[in-house]
Amino acid sequence: MILCKHEDIYYLTGFYGKYSNSILVISPQKIYLLVNFIFYEDALSSTGMNGLEVVLYKGNRIKKAAEVVSSLKIKNVAVESSHMNHSDFIGLSRELKKCRIKTTACKGIMNHLRSIKDRHELNNISQACRITDLAFSEIVSYGHKKMSARSELALVNEIEGLCIKNGGNGRSFDYVIASGPDTSKPHYCPSHKNISGELLLMDFGTIHERYCSDITRTVFLQEKLIGQRLNDIYKIVLEAQLKSIDACKEGIRCDELDSIARRHIKDSGYGDQFGHGLGHGVGLEVHEEPYITRKNKTVLKKNMVITIEPGIYIPGLGGVRIEDMVVVEKSGCRNLYTSKKDFTFLS
Repeated sequence: MILCKHEDIYYLTGFYGKYSNSILVISPQKIYLLVNFIFYEDALSSTGMNGLEVVLYKGNRIKKAAEVVSSLKIKNVAVESSHMNHSDFIGLSRELKKCRIKTTACKGIMNHLRSIKDRHELNNISQACRITDLAFSEIVSYGHKKMSARSELALVNEIEGLCIKNGGNGRSFDYVIASGPDTSKPHYCPSHKNISGELLLMDFGTIHERYCSDITRTVFLQEKLIGQRLNDIYKIVLEAQLKSIDACKEGIRCDELDSIARRHIKDSGYGDQFGHGLGHGVGLEVHEEPYITRKNKTVLKKNMVITIEPGIYIPGLGGVRIEDMVVVEKSGCRNLYTSKKDFTFLS
């Protein structure tokens, strides 16, 4: 088996080489980690697996991988195809065909393994969430006047700085910081515009020991500005999220969990305004298996970590999304956040 995704390589070996173009070759006899000069010393010092050899490649990594595979007494090799480009796959297949080795493209080889977290992973994810909670509690203590003096991008940097101050290793994804009508755009890109309007939507997270956090809170900037429609929408989204959290446990399918929030939002008259899935797995990546969508029939298992984040988005008015991360357990789930979700007013 050949893996190229750096999160998968880290999960199996302990070597984390983002953008390193490393390749992991796993055979019944031995494991080979192919790295270039820039990452060679890191690879030697961070991998502690028995039966693993770090191989320095110079030049074409695909030819080196083919050379290593062809030296083994095997007839077939599976390639994690979703993280190798087409040109490299064709080149590898061509090289191995010369040695009568068949190359098979496989997708999602590591997804199941990584979706269920062990104690070490759960501890790191919990720490990332604790750091995120601390950042949020400090941000909402600012008050409206202090908040409205900031641009969206300034708040992005400030939140990341608070996470780092409390032990995080930077942002886990590009933050969504939106205010006013822009909150209706689920993945809005922050700008130099000052924060204003009725609502402030903050979707952010941090990294702790390679593991990610992800939270969304929508807060009202001033109580006196709140319109009745946005007030009602907030209540609907919060109710949908709480219903989903109550239903989340080992044995429920992803589509069943998604349908609980979707049904409540639809029955409240906003079905067309909830256009994304209910959530996703979180771990070494901020978006990974399992995906909580209306078409995914994956059954949730104990120690999966997922987000639950329903939303309603009205163009021209604004949007509300509320997101928590939970650990799936046998008879329920454990919320990793303590940040309040009731009406948070920045006075």
